[in-house]
Amino acid sequence: MMSAKRNLPPLNALRGFDAAARHLSFTRAAAELNVTQGAISRQVRELEDFLRTPLFRRMTRRIELTEEGHEYFLVVRDVLAELERAGARRQKTASTRHLTLSVLPTIASMWLMPRLHLFTQAHRDVEVRIISSIEPADLLAHESDVAIRVGRLPGRDYPRHAARIELEMIRDWSGVHAEVLFPDILVPVCLPTLIEASVGDDMARVLLNPLIHTTTRRHAWPDWLKANGLPHLDPHANAVEFGHFFMSLEAARKGKGVAIIPDIILANYERRQDLAMPLPTLASAGEYHLLIHESRFDEPHVQAFRRWIVREAPRARNDPSSEKS
Repeated sequence: MMSAKRNLPPLNALRGFDAAARHLSFTRAAAELNVTQGAISRQVRELEDFLRTPLFRRMTRRIELTEEGHEYFLVVRDVLAELERAGARRQKTASTRHLTLSVLPTIASMWLMPRLHLFTQAHRDVEVRIISSIEPADLLAHESDVAIRVGRLPGRDYPRHAARIELEMIRDWSGVHAEVLFPDILVPVCLPTLIEASVGDDMARVLLNPLIHTTTRRHAWPDWLKANGLPHLDPHANAVEFGHFFMSLEAARKGKGVAIIPDIILANYERRQDLAMPLPTLASAGEYHLLIHESRFDEPHVQAFRRWIVREAPRARNDPSSEKS
């Protein structure tokens, strides 16, 4: 069923009437709209004919609104203001660039999110959306513009005793630009009271406490024990396991055992001062990388984020020398 035809006033005449009503002057209204005084007068007369109502009282040197004209002006003013606001919103939306980031969950919550406002404040035309995922980034499917993952780069050699990283960063490396943000260094941590309860300085005694594993890095403790000459210790004896590093950190802080955590995550843990680091660290066979496909690489908002995060990465470990001035 067809809708009824709208019975609208001449729309261009509404602008002339609004300006004349605000200024109470055809001359000033004409100057505002960059038309002649005669054009404003004709627009107002056209509107009055449409409404069959006089809107102004015309005197020798001035005009004033009639009672009907004042009531109609309030309506026209509000309608034009809403149209202006709607246009401004649309212009803002049209000029906004959307940037989708696919980020490892703990890195997103503990490192990126607390400082992302620094980027958005400097780039107000970029709207950022974050997807938390440990799955291989699919940059070709355009599910994200940029990804942050941890793992080894194809063809790069790593030390023989480096800890394995089981996570796969990306399945198809064709056209992918990878930039190192920071290394992955594993740090055993526990409550200081667990060290005090261990007799002597023998690190094997510290390791008699339960070992806290994180599901996404199931090789961390076995590789650490092997690298430190303790392959005979069973890493799964009396062990506990959690799904994310922040859970393992909380368990260590509550005295549940000794966790092994990437130093980038430990450095951004707000209760890190509660924990001791009684054992040697171990570098992993891989790093945290910023991944961008070449089809997105030259886009201005992607480059803006790339430049910002590369500058921000050295501050990841709260290095005083890299603090913002």
